[in-house]
Amino acid sequence: MKVRFHKSAVALACCTALLTSLSSAIFTEPPAQAAAVTATTGPRPNWVLKNGVWVPVVPANPNTPQGQVASMIQLLKAGHPGKVEDRASKWLKKNRTNPLVPQVLLLKGDARVAQGNLYSALFPYEDLLDNFPNSPLYNVALKREYDIAEAFLHGYKRRFLHMRILPVTGDAIKLLDRVQNRQRGSPLAELAGIRIANYYYLDHDYGEALSRYQDFLRRYPYSQFAPLATVRLAETSLAMFKGARFDLTPLRDAEARLESLTETYPKLGKELQVKALEERIYQVEGKQELEIARTYWRLSKPKAAAFYYQRVINNWPDTQWANKARKELASRIPQEAGK
Repeated sequence: MKVRFHKSAVALACCTALLTSLSSAIFTEPPAQAAAVTATTGPRPNWVLKNGVWVPVVPANPNTPQGQVASMIQLLKAGHPGKVEDRASKWLKKNRTNPLVPQVLLLKGDARVAQGNLYSALFPYEDLLDNFPNSPLYNVALKREYDIAEAFLHGYKRRFLHMRILPVTGDAIKLLDRVQNRQRGSPLAELAGIRIANYYYLDHDYGEALSRYQDFLRRYPYSQFAPLATVRLAETSLAMFKGARFDLTPLRDAEARLESLTETYPKLGKELQVKALEERIYQVEGKQELEIARTYWRLSKPKAAAFYYQRVINNWPDTQWANKARKELASRIPQEAGK
C-alpha cells in the first residue's frame, strides 16, 4: 500500500512535536508482559496526579521507591531520557507490586519517545494498558499511543540495520483500532475511527475507506465527524462505481444519507458541497437507466426499451441522457415516442 505524507519535512515536524511534548504523545507481536498485579487507583495519599504524572506533595526520601520515581520525573523534565529509561527498567524489576508501577511504565515509554524511539515506547505503554485498566494513567497512555499512530501515518519508520527504513503504517492502523476498542464511544475513539477512514480515503483505497466510513457511522452516528463521514462515504461509493450496467444500490444509499444531511445541517451541507455530489449521483443514475433501455433494444424487446427511454426522459429531463433518450426513442421506436 502506498503511504501518503512521508515527505521528510512533514515526518520531521510530526516526530519533533511528539518528542518535545510528552504530555500529548503496534507492534506485530505483544511484548513480554510482567506478571499481572492488582490494579490500583493511585499511589499514596501524599502523592497527587498532575497533568498525567504522579508527583509527591512533599519531597520523598531518595532512598525509597517513591523517591526514586520522583527523581526520574525530574530527570525527564531536565532532558535526560536515557537515564530515566535505564532507572525505570531497574526500578520495575525490583518493585512490580508497588502502586507507582503505572507511573514508571509511563515514564519509561515517555523516555523512549523523547529519544525518538516511538515504536519501542509502545511496549511499556501496552504493559500499563493491559495490566492496569483502572489506573488514572490509562487514558494518558492511550492518548500517547494515538499520537504515536499519527506519527506512524506521517512517515515515521522503524530502524533496520541502524537505519529508519521500515514503514509502520499497518501498525498504525492496528494501534488506532485498539484505541477504538479500548475506549469505546469516547472522543478519542471517534478520532481514531475517523483517522483510519480518512487515511484509506486519502490513499485512494476506496474499498477499505467505504467499509471504514460505514463502520464509523454505525459506531458514532451523532459524532461531530458524522457529516464528513457521510460525504466521504458518498464519494467513495462514486469512486468505486464500475459503470452504468452495475448495481446502483450503494449510490442510492449514499444519496439518501446526503439528503438527510442537508435537511439536518443545511449550512454544513453547503460547505461540504453536498449538492455537487448529489448532482454527480443524479447523472450516474440517469446514465444507467439509458443503458438499460439500450440493452433491451439490443435484445429485441422494444416495449421494455421504450419504457426505460421514457423513464430517462421523465425522471432526468434536464440531462444529456434525456436528450439522447429522446433521439434514440424517436429513431428506433417512433410509435412510442409520442406517448
